[in-house]
Amino acid sequence: MPIPSSHNKVSGAGSSRKLLSALLCFTEERPTWTVADLATELDLSVTSTYRYVALLREVGLLDSAAQNSYRVTDLVLSLARACEAAQAPLAEIGLPIMTRVRDEIDETVLIARRGGDAAYCVDRVESRRPVRLQFDKGQAMSLHAGSLSRILLASMSRSERAAHLAAILPALPSARITMLTDEALDRTQAEGWTESFEEVDEGIWGCAAAITSHGAVVASIGTAAPIFRSDQTRRDRMIELIRGAAAEISELLDQY
Repeated sequence: MPIPSSHNKVSGAGSSRKLLSALLCFTEERPTWTVADLATELDLSVTSTYRYVALLREVGLLDSAAQNSYRVTDLVLSLARACEAAQAPLAEIGLPIMTRVRDEIDETVLIARRGGDAAYCVDRVESRRPVRLQFDKGQAMSLHAGSLSRILLASMSRSERAAHLAAILPALPSARITMLTDEALDRTQAEGWTESFEEVDEGIWGCAAAITSHGAVVASIGTAAPIFRSDQTRRDRMIELIRGAAAEISELLDQY
C-alpha cells in the first residue's frame, strides 16, 4: 500500500508529539515496524500513522525495510554523535583520575555509562597484573550484574527498574534477587556505591561508585580484582579510593 503524500500536513503540538513518539518506537529490541503495528502501539488510525511515516521518510529518518516494514536510517547516527558531542568529556576528565587510582592499587579501573537497557564501558585503565574481565571498552553488559552496572540500575526510577527486571528476576538465584529489590537498590542509590562478588567473572570482586553531574547520576566508576589478593583491609582501601575518584570526577563535571 503506497504511503500518502506528505502534503497532508501534520500540524499542532499534539501531532508533533505523536510524530516523535512514532520515531522513538524504533529501538534495538524492535528495529522495524509496519504501519499497522505502529498504529496499534500509538493508538492511532492507520491513515494518521501513514502520514507520520511519510513525514519521517521525507526528512530521511525512516526508510523501507522487508515485508512492508520500516527502519531508521543512518541519519540517526548524526543525532547520536551530537549527543556525544554535547556531553561533558567524561573519559577525558576521568582518565588521569582513573590512572592515579590504578597506579595506587594496581588493579583495572573502569568507567561505565547506561545506554537504554545496558551498561557500556566508556574507558578502562589496565592493571599491570593481567586480569581477565568481560567488561571491555564499548561492550554492552546487563544492568543487573556487577557493581558498575548496579549503580546505574539503582539510579533509575522504580518503574524503570521494574520494567527492566520483569523478565530477568525469575531466572536469577535468590541471593542475586535480594540485591535487586527496590529496598536494596534504593539503599545503593542513597549510599552512592556498592560491591559485588563473582557476579560477572568467577573469582572476581568489584566495587563501584556513582558519578554525578549537577545532581544526576551519569556514570559509574569501579575496579575489579581477584578475590585471592583482596582481603578486607585491601577491599576497604579500594572502596575508599573509588568513592573518592567518583566524587572528584563529579565535581569536575559540575563545572560544565
